[in-house]
Amino acid sequence: MKLMPKHSYSLRSFCLSKLSLQTLNFLLMATISGWVAVVAHAQSLDSIYKFSGSSGSTKVSGKVVDMTPEGVVVDTRGKKSTVPSQEIRKIIYSGQASALDRTRERIMSGSFAQGLDELAKIDDKKNPLVAHEIAFLKSWCYANLAINGEKPPKDAGTYVNAFLQKYKKSYHFYPMTELKGRLLQGLTLTDLAIAEFKPLSQAKWPEYKYKGHYLLAETYNTQGKHTQAVSECEAILSTADNSDIAQQYKLLATCAKAKSQAFAGETAGIEEPIRQLIKVENPDNKKLFGAAYNAWGVYHFKAGRWKEAREKFLMTHLLMTSEADSHAEALFYLSKIWPKFENTDQANKTRKLLKSRYRNSYWAQQLN
Repeated sequence: MKLMPKHSYSLRSFCLSKLSLQTLNFLLMATISGWVAVVAHAQSLDSIYKFSGSSGSTKVSGKVVDMTPEGVVVDTRGKKSTVPSQEIRKIIYSGQASALDRTRERIMSGSFAQGLDELAKIDDKKNPLVAHEIAFLKSWCYANLAINGEKPPKDAGTYVNAFLQKYKKSYHFYPMTELKGRLLQGLTLTDLAIAEFKPLSQAKWPEYKYKGHYLLAETYNTQGKHTQAVSECEAILSTADNSDIAQQYKLLATCAKAKSQAFAGETAGIEEPIRQLIKVENPDNKKLFGAAYNAWGVYHFKAGRWKEAREKFLMTHLLMTSEADSHAEALFYLSKIWPKFENTDQANKTRKLLKSRYRNSYWAQQLN
């Protein structure tokens, strides 16, 4: 009879326990490796944050594989989809410096000078999409600083032109094209500004389509081409779109059309739509009310009713100072109206304010 070794059961149990422990360790390491792989995969994805979406989701994750002025193409686990440009609030690209997102938020809140300083310290990490985003933000800062009179418009134009030439497919194309047109307006190069605004009016992005027609109308008015201005207004007013953005631009087009008609010497039916608009609409809509009071002011100005014109332009001057375009226009007309009341001191103060606050604006360039 063969004797069993002493403690054989214990040894077998130990061996089994050791095997089980090895198996457990293997499974544990495999699980951890899987988690690491999942986390690494998640960290390598781009994140597109949306203003809104039909699915209710506010973020789309995947790899940005292409973009056009109309939208960004995202590959999510092999399935490609397009996020329209108008829905995109921001994109955080894989591997970008965390400071870039903070700087973007600061810039979009209006801190352009500080934003430029911060952008100079951010590395694109050789990611072309991040380089594209930094170039956009830098151009955005320069353009807005120029429009605000804090940078030379030609310098800003250099950055904007470089961006639009290099990134023709950027989903930032339309916002940057608008800024280029506005910079050209400030230089009184209105024909060149019109050439920039026309592509906006043909955009699939509703806001920029309407904005393009509106900017064309306003620019044609400064050129004395009031028939063309009215046509651009009608392109907005005739749309069946009743979205909030369409409604806003229909109201703005009503103001621009009234201004066109006043410039053309028409009088019938101009004043009442503006009066009703001011009576019914929310006065917190500063952009609309600035446009409305200025259109009303032009109506009286062209008829030589200086007191009434002064009253309307003063409403913009005193209450709509946050709207640079409207405020600059009101100051220009007030500088022409004050001498009618033999108030040269007030006229000089108004001219000085226009030149200092809006030195790069179209209206400041019109002073003689």
